[in-house]
Amino acid sequence: MQCLKCGNDFDYMYECPICSEVWRESGKFNRVFTKVEDILLELFLGAMVLTVLLQILMRNLFQSGISGGDDLIRHLVLWVAFFGAGIATRSNSHVRIDVLTHLVKGRVREYKDIIINLFSFVVCLILMIASCQFVFIEYQAHGHSQFLNLPVWTMEIVMPLGYLIIAIRFAHNSLSGLQKILREKTK
Repeated sequence: MQCLKCGNDFDYMYECPICSEVWRESGKFNRVFTKVEDILLELFLGAMVLTVLLQILMRNLFQSGISGGDDLIRHLVLWVAFFGAGIATRSNSHVRIDVLTHLVKGRVREYKDIIINLFSFVVCLILMIASCQFVFIEYQAHGHSQFLNLPVWTMEIVMPLGYLIIAIRFAHNSLSGLQKILREKTK
């Protein structure tokens, strides 16, 4: 695998040893959480691709399609987007607007990163609460998808779940940065 940030090649880890913490030293919770995240993303992406291919084949060969297939694909895109955002946050390769990065150096930059990660954590928690309220409204509306007559709220539950995953990753990044600073101070 090749790191998207620094171009380093690595095989036996999930995160680049130069840009991120080493996989083996990241703790059991982080390793399990990462593995589950990766597997779910692969499942949702695979399901989305297969559904699209089936839709194309059925429309071209049988002049029909999967009932509610378009709705399923739309929701799978949502699932892939949220799990992908969680994975991008895990390795600090998410999109960020940060003017201060180029203005501060050294120890101040490390503290700034911790504060930004904590702020992002709080924002994600707020968005998680808002999306919980949205999903609850969908639950109360009793709307159903054409695909397997699934309740719409079950397909939108990824929003609070996704924000929770991203929030956990921001919290983990903050704690990792703080631990790094504390380790350097004790040396």
